[in-house]
Amino acid sequence: MYPREYINCDQEPIHICGEVQEYGYLLGSQGSKITFYSENILDFFSVDSDFLLGKDIRLLFAHFDIDVNWNNFSDNEILAIQHITFKDQEYTLSIHTHKGWTFFEIEKVMPNHKINKEYAAIQNILRNSNDKNIWQILLHEVQQVIDFDRVMIYQFLYDGSGNVIEELVKPNLESYLDLHYPESDIPAQARALYLKNPVRITSHVSGKTYPIVGVIPKEEIDLTYSVTRASSPIHIQYLKNAQVEASFSTSIIVNGELWGMVACQNSEAKHLDLQSRLLVETLTRTSANAFAAFRSLETLQEYQKIKLNNISLRQNLLNDDSFDKALENNINDIMNTCNADGIIIKINDEILTAGNTPDNTDIEKIINWSKENCHNFQENIYISNTFCSTLTNLENSETSCGIIISELCNNTSDMLIWLRKEQGYKIKWAGKPEKQTTSEIKDGVEIIKFSPRKSFEVWKEYVKGTSLPWKIKEIESAKWITSVILKASHTKSSQIQDLNNQLKELNAELDSFSHTISHDLNTPLTVIKLNAQLAKRLPSSENVSKALDNITSQVDTMSEMILNVLELSKIKKSEIKLKSIQVDSLITKVVEDSKISFESPHTDIIIQNTPEVLGDQTMVYQVFGNVIGNAVKYSSKSEKPKVKIVGETNDNVVIYKITDNGIGIDQEESKKMFKIFSRMNNAKEFKGNGVGLSIVHHLMEKMGGKISYESESGKGTTFILKFQKPNYDFINS
Repeated sequence: MYPREYINCDQEPIHICGEVQEYGYLLGSQGSKITFYSENILDFFSVDSDFLLGKDIRLLFAHFDIDVNWNNFSDNEILAIQHITFKDQEYTLSIHTHKGWTFFEIEKVMPNHKINKEYAAIQNILRNSNDKNIWQILLHEVQQVIDFDRVMIYQFLYDGSGNVIEELVKPNLESYLDLHYPESDIPAQARALYLKNPVRITSHVSGKTYPIVGVIPKEEIDLTYSVTRASSPIHIQYLKNAQVEASFSTSIIVNGELWGMVACQNSEAKHLDLQSRLLVETLTRTSANAFAAFRSLETLQEYQKIKLNNISLRQNLLNDDSFDKALENNINDIMNTCNADGIIIKINDEILTAGNTPDNTDIEKIINWSKENCHNFQENIYISNTFCSTLTNLENSETSCGIIISELCNNTSDMLIWLRKEQGYKIKWAGKPEKQTTSEIKDGVEIIKFSPRKSFEVWKEYVKGTSLPWKIKEIESAKWITSVILKASHTKSSQIQDLNNQLKELNAELDSFSHTISHDLNTPLTVIKLNAQLAKRLPSSENVSKALDNITSQVDTMSEMILNVLELSKIKKSEIKLKSIQVDSLITKVVEDSKISFESPHTDIIIQNTPEVLGDQTMVYQVFGNVIGNAVKYSSKSEKPKVKIVGETNDNVVIYKITDNGIGIDQEESKKMFKIFSRMNNAKEFKGNGVGLSIVHHLMEKMGGKISYESESGKGTTFILKFQKPNYDFINS
């Protein structure tokens, strides 16, 4: 029994095969010295090996009168191609450099090649193709160039397997359309090579190949970018099993990714010269770019639609007072965003479901699995269309074969889970996707190789335990909707926080109101009671009349307090529409009324400049009435009472300053200036209840303005009113 070593086709070093096909000739140099060559080039030049190795490459071509344009020279992997003539025969010379070696590859130019049709073919693709027929048109143009028995568009799937999606086939040949091919038919290292060197031809499957000889081992010569490289033995056997004698392909590269291939087969040996191969590559690249443009436009339109839907959904989530209720009301829209069959939303220890979902036991298992494995999620999201094979202990796994799990937040277990049911389907394979093994003894080790399958008869397989795969747009939609819900949740939380802050402020005002109103209303009630008792004992009508006057005065005081409180409540609830307000006549009226109300006819009032303001007519009147009234009231006991009112415009605001020479405000009492029922200690001899400035403060905020003041105790006060400027571009809140 020998030790065993297994070699699969995905381990085959196809880029260092060490041989070239019979249609091509290879010379390799390091610097200017020839270091290796393909064996058949000895016959090409009719020389022996001693003539080549170590010789200067330029002198070699000069010796045979081959005119090489040494300015057209590639020092990288991109081919530099030129025409040469040798022994009255036209050839193409391809030059490229890779890993320190320069490769010179020669091949014969075939007569009657189709290079002259390149422009017309490209124009046909660009003018007549769309996202539905692009590959059909490409195959038609390719067949015009190469005339193979079969030309196909082979698309790679997400797992590396492939599918024939378009085909042109000559009469009396079996169609391969819609057949699937396993990943092992074009393994990973072959796909990587097709991305680097997109054109590949095997012109004679049963033909000869020629080894590379030189001063370095052929196994060290990297032929990745070679145009004459021989095909791997496994691939040759694969083509023979498929009864193909010539094979040609070029890669379809979309946005830098290997999307598929133009795969061509012929039952007889057939060579395509370099020009024809490059023409097909050009047509394929043109079609791939057009396809990418079609797909990008479609994706953009889909994303715009998704964005509009999500904007609408976000608005719907914000409209409900309860966020949990909003999710429940919109859960079907959230589910349909990803074309899912069911959805589970876990948020705030509540679970919401819609559509086709498993029972509670399975839901709990899925959520627990998500919690345990979320550290492996990429960008907080997990996607699978075979989830029932991952979580195998589900009671009703058929409802959860496809799944998208999106975490709502890293530090919570809240999540969105979209579900898809099992979608069994049949796959038509081009032969049963399995390989046989061969064995040989080498250096005392049994080498077991996997050989390509021999049968290509249609083999059908029924696939279970899987759902329809999630499309990119559906995965992006899941990310979008997660972001939408997070933003909506954050906005709702902010709104709740704002409401809490307002509630705290209202409670503080209510506490102040309860304390103050009980004190302030108790005083007039006591006076009313005492005067009523006194009136009973006083026989004199004059004394009774005086007591009743006191009662009436106290009732008026109570009424004013109650009206002020009602006015403040009305301000907080009212909706307003701002407009341009002329304040000149308004201020004049307020000034005259204040002099009368506070019995201060000798107060010197100066009015300078009264620009229009943006506001509500009634509210503006209340603001000026309160502020100017206070200025007149608190300066009325001064030796020479004086009030100055000055308006000015500044950028986008209108500023009014109302200055008096009254009692002023102590700096220590500034914090309670605009609180309801708050009165300054030095204002007790003046009539008032501490509501007026609180009303003004709320009125200014309601109109988008602001009130502030500057004051010093005993030296007067200046109140500063900042209104919005008319015709200013503002948002009416």
